[in-house]
Amino acid sequence: MSFSSVHGQAEALAFLQEAMRRGRIPSAYLFLGPHHVGKRTAALTLAKALNCAVAQDDSCDRCPSCRKIDEDVHPDVETVRPDGQFIKIGQVREVGEHLGLIPFEARKRVVIVARAERMNPQAANAFLKTLEEPPHDTLIVLCANQAARLPDTIVSRCVPVRFRLLPTQTTRELLEKAGDLDADTLDFAVRFAQGRLRPELLGKAAHWMKLRDDMIHCLTELQRPIFPQLSESVARWSASEDWRFVLEWLETWFRDLALLGAGAPEARLINGDRLDPLRTCGRWFTSERAEHCHRQVLATRDALLINANKTLALEALWLGFKHATL
Repeated sequence: MSFSSVHGQAEALAFLQEAMRRGRIPSAYLFLGPHHVGKRTAALTLAKALNCAVAQDDSCDRCPSCRKIDEDVHPDVETVRPDGQFIKIGQVREVGEHLGLIPFEARKRVVIVARAERMNPQAANAFLKTLEEPPHDTLIVLCANQAARLPDTIVSRCVPVRFRLLPTQTTRELLEKAGDLDADTLDFAVRFAQGRLRPELLGKAAHWMKLRDDMIHCLTELQRPIFPQLSESVARWSASEDWRFVLEWLETWFRDLALLGAGAPEARLINGDRLDPLRTCGRWFTSERAEHCHRQVLATRDALLINANKTLALEALWLGFKHATL
C-alpha cells in the first residue's frame, strides 16, 4: 500500500511527499474530500512512509513497521472511528492518554481520525485541547468530507489537503480490475459510484442494479389508482439493509429528474442509461416537484439515522411521491 496504490489523487500525494522531502510535516493535517476517495488510505500510507525502514518518501510494504501498519497492529499508529453515529468524548480522551506516552517504536506516531465530522460537541472540544498542545513526535490526520462540519477552531489548527472525486475512467479501470462484472453491471457501478469507491460496491452491484430497476418500475407506475406491489416492495426494502441503497439511489433519480426538467444535457445524468423511464417520470415530476421529492428523500435519510421506524418512514416517502404525481 504505497502512495502508488492511492489512485486519482496526484495533487494531494505530491503535496504530502514534498512536505516529507523538506522535513516539514506539521502537527496536524485535515484531509478533505468526499467519502471513499482514498483519504484514509493516503493517511495510512503517510504513516507508513514516515516510519518505513527502507523507502524514502514512500512505504516499502515489506519492513516490520509497514507490515504492522497494514495489519493494524502497530502500537504507535491508531485509527479513531465513529462509535455508532458519533465519535465520542471517551474515545478522544483515550487518544489523549496515549499521546502522553513516549512512542514505543515509531519515529513519528500517527493518529488518524476517520469521519472527523462526526465528533460530537464534547469530543470536538476535548480534541481541540490535543491540537493546541500536540506532542512533537506525533502527527494527527483528520479525515472529513467538509470543513464546514467541523469547528473553526479545529480547522484553523490543521493544514488542509484536498482530495477529489475519482475521474470516471479511473473508477471504471479500478472496478474492472477488481471484479468480474459484465458490461451492464460495470456501467451501472461506475455511474452509481460517482467517483467514490465504496468497499461494498463490487459485491452489491448486480443486486443493486436489479433493485434500481424494481424502483424504476414502481416510480413509473405511481399514477395507477391501485398499485399493491408498491407497499409490498417498500416492506421488503425496509426489512433489509437495502433501505440505505434505496434512499441513496432515489437521491440520484430525483436529481436527474430536476436536471432533465431544467434542460440539462443528458451527459450530466447519473441514470442516463435509463433515459426512457426518466422521460416518462418527467411527464408528471416537474423540475420543482422533483426538487421537492429530493428534499424529502434527504429528510427521510436524516430521520432514519436517528432511529426512526424504517417501514413507516419509507411508506410515507413513497406515498409522498405518489401524491406529487397527482
